[in-house]
Amino acid sequence: MLLLLFTVLAYLLLWALASDDCPVYQYPIELQEKQKTSAASYGTSLEDWLQEEQDVAFARLLANIAPGQNTEGVPNGTIVASPSKKAPDYFYQWTRDAAITALTLTRIASSDPGSLSSLEILNFLEYYASLQSRLQHQSNPSGTFADLSGLGEPKFNADGSAYEGSWGRPQRDGPALRALALITYLRLYNHTYPSLWAGEFGKGWYSDLYEPSMPADSVIKADLEYVSHYWRDAGFDLWEEMRGLHFFTAMVQKRALTEGAEIAGAFGDVGAQEWYKKQANAMERFVEGFWSKEEGHLVATLDTRRSGLDCGVVLGALHGTHSGVSKARFPPWSDEVLVSMLRLIEDQQMRFPVNAAAAASNDPLAGTAVGRYPEDVYDGYGTSIGHPWFLCTASVAEILYRTTVKLAAQGWLEITPVGLEFWGALNPDDIHNTGTIVAGLAEFNRTLRRLREVGDDFLAIVKQHADAEGSLSEQFDRVTGFESGAPDLTWSYGALLEALDWRKKALKAAA
Repeated sequence: MLLLLFTVLAYLLLWALASDDCPVYQYPIELQEKQKTSAASYGTSLEDWLQEEQDVAFARLLANIAPGQNTEGVPNGTIVASPSKKAPDYFYQWTRDAAITALTLTRIASSDPGSLSSLEILNFLEYYASLQSRLQHQSNPSGTFADLSGLGEPKFNADGSAYEGSWGRPQRDGPALRALALITYLRLYNHTYPSLWAGEFGKGWYSDLYEPSMPADSVIKADLEYVSHYWRDAGFDLWEEMRGLHFFTAMVQKRALTEGAEIAGAFGDVGAQEWYKKQANAMERFVEGFWSKEEGHLVATLDTRRSGLDCGVVLGALHGTHSGVSKARFPPWSDEVLVSMLRLIEDQQMRFPVNAAAAASNDPLAGTAVGRYPEDVYDGYGTSIGHPWFLCTASVAEILYRTTVKLAAQGWLEITPVGLEFWGALNPDDIHNTGTIVAGLAEFNRTLRRLREVGDDFLAIVKQHADAEGSLSEQFDRVTGFESGAPDLTWSYGALLEALDWRKKALKAAA
């Protein structure tokens, strides 16, 4: 133990002294003060911390949704990325980030429909749904509503007006995610108030969300029309840096068209139902192109000089797969996603000094602080050098928990030539060759247990770098581990809440 500690400290010291690309950061005073975590919090068990942090994350996420406490003066239903208005300024509403947050809220509300928190969430979502129509009709630098091109605008000012500054636009994931969020909200509302569907008031309420007439004017219909006609066109990635065709974007578009076809059918929109199905099937074939046999992993963007390793692949598998769907390509538990995630983790272990202990462990899946991608130069304030992100680290844990649930439900694990690298890294004592391991065997049980344990190791990284109050920023420093970038990032909280939900399911499924 002492030898390992000495090795880690020596590694950090040598890296800090010798690295040519290690800038010295002067973090805002408020971040430095908040990061002074008490010794008591370090002594808290992961289980106890996660139970407390779930409430903290939920409260802080709601605080970033108008009329939450961090959103004074903005329209109700606005979901800001962060309350930070300077250094960096994230006080905007991104279509993508807001929709992902809305999906998290619908999931929480649907888990306990009659609770007070569920009713509170429904109020937030009603405001959100109403605001989206206004944002769709807002002319912006990406275009207008008349030809739907304006739906590709990535972000708006917090007051709902168009952001006119230079930006990476269009971004074609936002309409798909917003359609998914509102489809899920529509189903939740119908489940909570089943009589609404048949009543006169219900017809008006539902028509605001989906109405079959063309040209499209309802929120979901407009987004689905945009996705179905623009998915072949290049746009900027979820990190807003690279123009092209992207795995994350394609996955959420494919899911939106698949679920959109179901909704169109429910509203008797037969022509649209067939059209969306046709496009979804075409996209099912299209996403196959993101698997690189040469590299042995999924690439985040087609025809790029980057390595292709990217947290966006992890996020695309998560947000592009409905929890009840098992046949869609590249779900979180697929061999291709798991191997791609493993390659990213291995890179991050060697890239960030905060991962020195993981790198020295000879365990490819040791708990690791995970950033966006190897070539990242965004430091949370400007461009210099990349850092780990809370949402990426938590999302790795979610992948592992969702895989646990899937395997427990199906009762077997097939080790294929593609997946052998991941499964051998996860459980090297039992898995050395291809084949099938069935439920009831000790090897199967040990593999499920390892999935849960490794997921917990990644959440332990989140715990280690969160501040004493449980707040989560966008990033944490690759050397010091201190929080950096936008404080109280909404997506950081949402990613943790999703991981915690799947952790509970995994513990129950493989008890």
